[in-house]
Amino acid sequence: MKKFYKEAAFGPAPGGFVVRLDGKPIKTMMQRVLLLPSPALAAEIANEWQAQEDKIVPASMPLMQLASTMLDKAEGPDRAAMNVELLRYGASDLVCYHATHPEKLVKLHEEHWQPLLGWLADAHGVALQKVAGIQYLNQPPESLEKLKTLIDGLGPEDFTVVQSATAVTGSLVIALALLDGYLDAEQAHAAACVDEAFQLEQWGEDEEARKRLTHIREELDNIMRFRDLLRAQA
Repeated sequence: MKKFYKEAAFGPAPGGFVVRLDGKPIKTMMQRVLLLPSPALAAEIANEWQAQEDKIVPASMPLMQLASTMLDKAEGPDRAAMNVELLRYGASDLVCYHATHPEKLVKLHEEHWQPLLGWLADAHGVALQKVAGIQYLNQPPESLEKLKTLIDGLGPEDFTVVQSATAVTGSLVIALALLDGYLDAEQAHAAACVDEAFQLEQWGEDEEARKRLTHIREELDNIMRFRDLLRAQA
């Protein structure tokens, strides 16, 4: 899309803050005004729009994309279905399925994933069982019920962080730990990419695999920035 405005700026509005293009508030794909709870987030989204050149490139505006998701999906009619999808991730979470060989990979899984299972049990009372190998295990119903309650109780802002991080990492547990600050972006990336990093170490560099790992890290950095800006008061 060709750039159609000269100036992007943010400012207060009833109920929060908006980003305006030549004075007109931005709207989401579902035509909702992009009303944001944080002036810091609104300011950075305005910067994303201001940085666009001759053409608008949505992929270069990750904060705008996350904010739109928050308003259109986390607060919209899709939320119930998205809750169900997140629970599916938790029911067969990446960090539960530990390798049985080789020994180095077994140790890496233990190092990165076992503390996350312990954290989830301690912080949220959700005990997920570790599995040796790839055979599917039905997690305890009481654990899944607690996980469901946790997901259902997430506000739109936190839900957006968790949903986005789960989609990037393939792990609801990693996403929840990122939200709570138990993991930072670097640690979350390491936990999510244990197998890929191990394969690169064993078999040498692979351009496509390396690009994927880099993309995951960039996405996690954007999600963490979004989380922090949401929580900023000024």
